[in-house]
Amino acid sequence: MKNLTYILGFLLVFTITLSCEDFIDNPPEDQISVNEFFKTANDIENYVKKYYATFPSHGSANLPISEDNSDNLILRTPNQVLNGTRAPSNGQWIGQWEDIRSINILFDNLDNVTDEFSSYQQFLGEAHFFRAWFYFNLLTTYGDLPIYDTQLFPDDEKLLDPRSPRTDVADFILADLDKSIEYLGLRATTGNARLNKEAALAFKLRVALFEGTWQKYHEGDVFGTPGANPSNYFQQAVSAGEELINGNYTKGIYNTGNPDTDYYSLFGMDNMSNIDEVLFYRIASTAEQMGHELQFYTTRRTRDMSLTWSLVSSYLGKDGNAYDYFGLAATTKGNDFLTTIANDVDPRLSATIWIPGDLRVASANQLFNKPFVDGGVEESAVTGFQLKKFSNPNSPAAGADFGGRSETGYILFRYGEVLLNYAEAKYELDGTIATAQLNLLRERVGMPIFTVIPQVNYGANLVDYGYAIDDALYAIRNERRVELALEGQRIDDYKRWAAHALFKGKRPLGYPFLQSEFPNYNTGVDNNGLIDFFQSELPNGYGFRENQDYLSSIPQDELILNPNLTQNPGW
Repeated sequence: MKNLTYILGFLLVFTITLSCEDFIDNPPEDQISVNEFFKTANDIENYVKKYYATFPSHGSANLPISEDNSDNLILRTPNQVLNGTRAPSNGQWIGQWEDIRSINILFDNLDNVTDEFSSYQQFLGEAHFFRAWFYFNLLTTYGDLPIYDTQLFPDDEKLLDPRSPRTDVADFILADLDKSIEYLGLRATTGNARLNKEAALAFKLRVALFEGTWQKYHEGDVFGTPGANPSNYFQQAVSAGEELINGNYTKGIYNTGNPDTDYYSLFGMDNMSNIDEVLFYRIASTAEQMGHELQFYTTRRTRDMSLTWSLVSSYLGKDGNAYDYFGLAATTKGNDFLTTIANDVDPRLSATIWIPGDLRVASANQLFNKPFVDGGVEESAVTGFQLKKFSNPNSPAAGADFGGRSETGYILFRYGEVLLNYAEAKYELDGTIATAQLNLLRERVGMPIFTVIPQVNYGANLVDYGYAIDDALYAIRNERRVELALEGQRIDDYKRWAAHALFKGKRPLGYPFLQSEFPNYNTGVDNNGLIDFFQSELPNGYGFRENQDYLSSIPQDELILNPNLTQNPGW
């Protein structure tokens, strides 16, 4: 309750902080001035609280549905980014910079604070984290950016600054995170619904790995930065990971000794405050009218989400070896195919897609019968692989009507991701396989220890990155895809790996269709009998523009307002 009160507390001070920003540009005579506002630790806390509301929430299943931008999930219409059909951005990007300008107001006025530093150190650490968060979102969207560390006014010359190289932006973000790590309290003190050292270390690891791999795999193309040193970022990632892994921090893998259910249970919890793996999460509260629709869309409807053959066929067999999905599909189809793979492969698969006979809604004893392949609007799962991850049949919101009734926590940082980020960064840095860390993930689900499988063993299920990688890195990336499926990481992964070959010129496929299960429904299938829903819409597969679509366009009005800005490649 203490953490919930903190996160929702920004509502109580929202008017104060908004009026504070309003008078900065044109202070009314009857309002307190900015120089008088930033005086106490309480002022700093109240000002920073509001930024917690900017963290993403589940909303209408916003987390899983975001992976429509990747090769993991589709809706009923092809994704514009993957298909290379999005138009240039118009207008301005003022809204995307508001939070950075706002947080800089605080940094500009710290000299006015009269309280002891120790009394507001936590809040200052939060401020550094938030600025890093806002800048990282812009970095992954636009690449090179102007760097602003102070509040700007309409007539400031710095508003006409050019874009700094993305490596400078990444360094700026990492410097903010170093301050955040220094100032924030431990999770044991703050809880995990408030920013803490563990979350800041996890974020630093994520940022450093992102930029290191971006620079390595985009070297020589239009998105790389001349003179960049990927190893510098890999080293920072490894150092942050080793600090968190080896240090006296609250962390761990959620493992109660139930390999068939632990991974699944983790993502459907409402209260995650006592889960060591969850380093930082966003609370939802129906009592405060801050619930969401996640359980509605995972236990009752689908919001048209369905998973791809590419994702499903990434799961290894329970013996730790590559599984022959195509061989099975030749003889076993529909529900029988789903039931067979659930019995044969990594339990993380049956925690991610619904399997016939699964309990969907405990209160009504409602079982999953078959995927909603032929469902209507917001009720379809056209590939036959229907989203189960994040659901909780025992949730009060399971099966409930639309209306914001779900309180499932939104995990922003978890230790499982830390281990995967560390393993990838460590291998990229010096070729060491972090077996001990990867085995913690395997042990949770009762899988054999992590071993490197020769890529030839994957057969027809081998994915193509567009360039050669060795067997160990392939195995590490595959483990990452399976463990982090639908958690919002896959989009950044294919971009930083320069891996458009994963989907360009290809169509997302579904399971082997069995007509007798859907006698009144017709769908396209490929030569292997797999559902090929976009067969007509994408006759040549996705049309991703590799010299353009890795970054978004700078809004056209901004290029006019600031002639020193340059447009991103291809736009």
